[in-house]
Amino acid sequence: MRADISGVIERAQRTFLITHLNPDGDAIGSLLACALYLRGRNRYVTAYMQDPVPKNFRFLPGVDMVVHDLAPLSGSRYDVCLVLDSTDWERVGGRPDSGIDLGTIVNIDHHVSNRGFGDLNLVDPGASATAEIIFDILCGMEGPISEDVATCIYAGIMSDTGCFTYSNTNARAFEISQVLVEWGVRPDVVAEHIHESYPIARLEMLREALSTLEFSDDMTIGAMTISQEMFRKTHSGPDIIEGFIDYPRFVAGVKVAVLFRELPEGGYKVSFRSRSNLDVSRVAAHFGGGGHTNASGCTVHLPLDQVKEQVFDVVRDAVMDSIREEVANA
Repeated sequence: MRADISGVIERAQRTFLITHLNPDGDAIGSLLACALYLRGRNRYVTAYMQDPVPKNFRFLPGVDMVVHDLAPLSGSRYDVCLVLDSTDWERVGGRPDSGIDLGTIVNIDHHVSNRGFGDLNLVDPGASATAEIIFDILCGMEGPISEDVATCIYAGIMSDTGCFTYSNTNARAFEISQVLVEWGVRPDVVAEHIHESYPIARLEMLREALSTLEFSDDMTIGAMTISQEMFRKTHSGPDIIEGFIDYPRFVAGVKVAVLFRELPEGGYKVSFRSRSNLDVSRVAAHFGGGGHTNASGCTVHLPLDQVKEQVFDVVRDAVMDSIREEVANA
């Protein structure tokens, strides 16, 4: 399938690239790597994401290519549309309907909950990141991979593996990263920009978020809540809270970390992170969401107290199932 998709992209003269809302490092790195590679091959490329690029990723090459407004593109025609790191059209903010002919839809992702919505679907849950899949696709094409493209791919893999510490970190992630470093990527520079160049608003928001820390009685579940009032108080937005969910997970004994983020339109975006093989994608699926075994999310349109009650009930069941499985396998 990778070779087939490489061929489809290779033959396209006009390519539309799109990724998900609140883009993370994998989404941004995958999008920019494709855009830079294709533009280097003299292809016409539009790289679109609805939300802004978070400040700590704006160092990446090609970030100035990203557009956030589709109105000027009305009437445009493309040969192929690459939908990257997204489980469905809803995840990207809806299928673009501004009079744009997207051509063949190619869905490239690594989430097990992907719905296979493309004309062509390359979904590999075993990949550490979508950027890992992009590396293979680009290597299957005829042109060379530049240092700029390599940097974007590396940023995607490093981000989605939590600097190579999450359970999705596989041998392939290290193999690809070694090649990328040989091609000129500077891991220290990438890490400094992503993790050591935060605005003061991030620390102010972290202080607010940590004040909401709560744990289940048995300390197996930890949670934080972020409100719209906190965003207003710190003059920040959702892009500033990347990685906050890890703080409850850092506590000894916590098996599942939960982050409740209030949405401007009401309701809550709920994110889950787990340890070992505790599958929080099933928890998210209970509420109509999805994701990976150890990282998933959903949206619940209820008042906070009801959201917490329902989420904690389902998470408790998942934790108990995990404990029983551990005992049975001991």
